[in-house]
Amino acid sequence: MHQKRRYFLGAIPLLLSTAGWAAEPRKQVLLIAESNATNTPQVPYNPIFQQAVGYVEKELNLQFEYRRYPWKRLLQSLNEGEGLAFGLSKTRERALTLHFSLPAFATHVWLVVRSDQTFSFSQIADLQGKTVGMVRGSTYGDEFDRAKSSLLLIEDDLYSLPSRLKKLLSKRTDVMLFSHHDPDPRKVEAMLNKVMPEIAPDTPMPPGVTFKVLDHFLAVDYIHFAILASKDDGIIEQLNKAIRKGQQDGSLSPVNLQKK
Repeated sequence: MHQKRRYFLGAIPLLLSTAGWAAEPRKQVLLIAESNATNTPQVPYNPIFQQAVGYVEKELNLQFEYRRYPWKRLLQSLNEGEGLAFGLSKTRERALTLHFSLPAFATHVWLVVRSDQTFSFSQIADLQGKTVGMVRGSTYGDEFDRAKSSLLLIEDDLYSLPSRLKKLLSKRTDVMLFSHHDPDPRKVEAMLNKVMPEIAPDTPMPPGVTFKVLDHFLAVDYIHFAILASKDDGIIEQLNKAIRKGQQDGSLSPVNLQKK
């Protein structure tokens, strides 16, 4: 009886393996992304970001190791071949050196103003002469990039949302560009007004003033994984397969957002 028991226990690893229950170790992959705060790297809080990277980890049996950098350093590290990056918009210039995945998700780029400084917006020309606050290194299409050098006064910001909202309240900027996955400007507006006392308790809102999100968004921003072209060992192809599958079966959010 003792020998039979020993034989059974010794056979358990083989049974688990043949039954397909022995999980393969997850491959560790460095993933660099932008910092959520000025100095302190944080775990991604954007739910669509979390959904996308979580799905890819599961689908490709990966374990991402996060490194969070300010935007300028992120681009530098990416172009030096440090690792795979997530959170980038694709441009012609970047595509010269980087391999991009299919869009993993998309957001609307909203225009946020003080409620006492609203204006009509339907095209980029409506921003002429206004100081526009945008995250340093961000790009929102060729038309917007051309306008930056002729029509617009740009205030380059860090990623820090409290800092950017404070600039808007103090009138250092006339309008703040804010990417968000929600397609309803009223919901985005309500979220910003709700969160301001929580993230900037030292900055009370002026009497009678709230944040206002203009009805027309500036652009649809498509977000990709990217890697230095010379470092692509097939990871972009694998990511594309996973993204296609996720968007077909509903595991990932659709990216066919309505354009103006």
